[in-house]
Amino acid sequence: MSSKRTRTKSMPVVADHGSVVPTREHALKTMLTDQEAEKRLRALTDNYRFKSYFEPPADMQASLKAMRKDLSEVPVLGKDGKVTDVFAKFEADKLMSARDKELIWKCLALVREAFLRMENIDPSVGKPPVRGGYQWNMNWKHIRAEIDQVLEAAKLLNLNASETRDAIIASIFSDAIKTKSNFIIHNIHGAYGAAQALSYILDVRDPDNLAAIEEIARAVREHQIAPPEFMARVVTILIQKKLQGRGEAKTDTVCDIGQGGAIEQIYSKIADPFNRSYLNVELTKIAFNEEERRLLKLIEIDEWYVPHPDNPQSKIAHAVIAGDHSINYNHPEGFAKIALIRGPDTEAIFEDPTVLHSLDSAVNSFADSFRVIRPEVHSLALSGLRRTKTAVERVTRIMRELFSGIIIGPKEEPTTGIQKVLQAIEKAHDKDPELFTVEHKRISGAGREYHDKVVEHIGDLLQDWFDTQGSIPFNPKDKVEPGALKLPYWNTPLKYPERDEHGRVDLSSLNELQRKQFAFAERIREIAVELLRAEQWIF
Repeated sequence: MSSKRTRTKSMPVVADHGSVVPTREHALKTMLTDQEAEKRLRALTDNYRFKSYFEPPADMQASLKAMRKDLSEVPVLGKDGKVTDVFAKFEADKLMSARDKELIWKCLALVREAFLRMENIDPSVGKPPVRGGYQWNMNWKHIRAEIDQVLEAAKLLNLNASETRDAIIASIFSDAIKTKSNFIIHNIHGAYGAAQALSYILDVRDPDNLAAIEEIARAVREHQIAPPEFMARVVTILIQKKLQGRGEAKTDTVCDIGQGGAIEQIYSKIADPFNRSYLNVELTKIAFNEEERRLLKLIEIDEWYVPHPDNPQSKIAHAVIAGDHSINYNHPEGFAKIALIRGPDTEAIFEDPTVLHSLDSAVNSFADSFRVIRPEVHSLALSGLRRTKTAVERVTRIMRELFSGIIIGPKEEPTTGIQKVLQAIEKAHDKDPELFTVEHKRISGAGREYHDKVVEHIGDLLQDWFDTQGSIPFNPKDKVEPGALKLPYWNTPLKYPERDEHGRVDLSSLNELQRKQFAFAERIREIAVELLRAEQWIF
């Protein structure tokens, strides 16, 4: 590689993959040498740690086309108050330039393909999963909805065009490398991944591009502070599990376990991240003492980054945090995501008794997260509450009818999966018609089509269970009598399997009925998720 330092006029630089790189207009700048750029990039990517995770698309135009199709399925409100899709809304935005949007779209295309590979799907095939697993069904669908809320937050925070672009890109990568095993440090991994992916699109010899990458990576690292008390609890529980050697044993207590108060101090600091007495001089990180750092190192935490409001460089991160808050805690998609990450086949700390407890956790996290978002975005954080509350009520009513277990007469008449779903919806409508009355202008034709597909999918889901497993596995009763039966993970606590010393579930610890109920609990969760996502189309 050449070590010659060059000066260039501010003409757009075309990167290897055909991207026009944003540059300062009408100015001379000194470009970095290849060696200097590589040194900076190695630091930003942790020595290219996630190079195999993010790969340049074989056909960028085809990748962009597939990405645009996905975004067209995400309903949002446009500037005129009418329902549109997130791609059309961004294209209509007047603040960001075409080059800004091009960079955003290419980042989304890279992340989308990474999620496909995580689902063991070759992106070049062009066929995304119908429903998908953890990465596609949760992280990708969450990201593509979150960028709309980050855009709205950026407006309220008066970010300029480049800051808005960087906030949106940071939100794209904030959950781009999130698995069931790295939850507590996925922000750090996401920051490394952001730098890696952006290096494929931007000329990293350009100091402006490197500065933008650094700002984006910083915002990705800092978004992890919310909800603060929840994060503090997770961190301290994970430390306790390491110290106690209990594998995946869980506890909701915050105790010192003979550590001289260090665990309690860690909890206090993470739960109150804007307390200046807990921070370094620059107000960028929590200042842990030596013993606290030793404990945090047990769960691979080196630093806890903080976007303190008094730090002028924190505004980009606050747009990400506000968008994440809004999509998580006052939006149907967020409640769907919360349901997905909790319950059966998740981390032990997320083993909720019922799916309703999972939804309640989103409500509880709202107040926790609200404490750290800036006043300028409070209106965004509150705007979707009524809509989401109504959505959850409708979903709950339908599921109550679906799993009522009410038996009329000596034996319940057999029904197909789709019949059972349609009957449940009809009964829910009849019992509360006002709740289910939606103005025509508040749901589009595409929304009605999506809702019909969800109903069909839930019917297929139940039918598959009926065909392979038999009836819904309610708890047994001594005798058949009218009334709602108890169904674990719906209206009575689910029995979770024990875990071995490595935290792996041991299904043999459950009896036959409990194993069926544990398996059906995943169906209950999926039904809740699908119904909530259908509610996205109702404004």
